[in-house]
Amino acid sequence: MNPQGKHIPLYYLRQQIEPVQLTDLAEELAAWENDTTVEELSSQARKRVYVSLYQTHAPKLQEAGLITYDADTGEIALREDAPEVEPFISNGDNESKWYQYYGAVALLNAVLLIAAIVGVPPLGTISPLVIGLVVISSFLVLSITHGVSRRRGKNNKSFDIGEP
Repeated sequence: MNPQGKHIPLYYLRQQIEPVQLTDLAEELAAWENDTTVEELSSQARKRVYVSLYQTHAPKLQEAGLITYDADTGEIALREDAPEVEPFISNGDNESKWYQYYGAVALLNAVLLIAAIVGVPPLGTISPLVIGLVVISSFLVLSITHGVSRRRGKNNKSFDIGEP
């Protein structure tokens, strides 16, 4: 399962009872990213993810107090006393549902437009300019609502660790 939209290292580490080797974490992440199994991974895919974890992600996550990482042994684990990680590994603000809202608005606008073109009363008497303004306005209102929702979701996080 590819946990799309989640901070994948934290998602994986939360599922582990014991610390894991950075190489094992890199393999799992590379498999998720390439939508394949660990056994079918190329060495290049493994190395690319490992280098990214080793040089960037592990140090940032450790600095943020979310993980323990020992570069000498290669062991990495989610800290038991880590701040709440749920906002980083789930879509708490229902971000994944916004595509449904945009799809519903598009569908409603398409029905409105087709009804106006066919001449369904009273839509057949409305100016195409007015219908165009309704379509544009509906997407504008939805986009603003989406932006406000995202901003409120970001403000609820206790700290920021940067890009995943």
